[in-house]
Amino acid sequence: MLVRIIILFVSLCIHASVIAQSDDELNNKGSELINEENYEQALPIFEGLVKKSPDVALYRANRAVVLFNLKQYKKALVDYRFLMQVEPDNSENYFQAGNVYDHLDSLKKAEYYYSKAIELDRENFLYFFKRGTVLLKDSQWSKSATDFSNTLELNPEHHNSLHNRGIAYYKAGFKEKGCEDWCQALLKGNTKSASHLEKNCERYPSPCLLTK
Repeated sequence: MLVRIIILFVSLCIHASVIAQSDDELNNKGSELINEENYEQALPIFEGLVKKSPDVALYRANRAVVLFNLKQYKKALVDYRFLMQVEPDNSENYFQAGNVYDHLDSLKKAEYYYSKAIELDRENFLYFFKRGTVLLKDSQWSKSATDFSNTLELNPEHHNSLHNRGIAYYKAGFKEKGCEDWCQALLKGNTKSASHLEKNCERYPSPCLLTK
């Protein structure tokens, strides 16, 4: 009798190990599909994993990525809300929630979650850049210019921040500063700045291009 119990216990342990290994393999397969941007095929994998193990943050995070890229933003928010509860010190969860609200055109909520991400990590230039972009959409010229300046302090070569700060300055009435930012952004390779210079800045781009 004792031998049968021992055999049953060992069998259950082996079965549990196989299941765990299978889940890991499925997660790895789904992750590979994400890297290949094959989100349609990745979705049922992570749906199954989350259904089976709803408290595993890794499965939730991967499913959220898939849902976001399939433009199922409200469903992605469910996972990011869960992740923010179980990992309250993970800045990336708040940042991704901000991205979702940005795509939903909920600018105030996007600003809020980007700000939460910045509170937790002030070294990630993308956090400042994305909040600055939302503030720019919301016509908060001065605040957005500050965020783009913070981005450039962390990453001086980020020409999209120069371009966007140029817009913020120009809209706020600082036309010369706006034109200079567009000029410097163009020098760094931002082709979008060329049309802004041509349309809005009389003495540009010639003087700026001479400083290249």
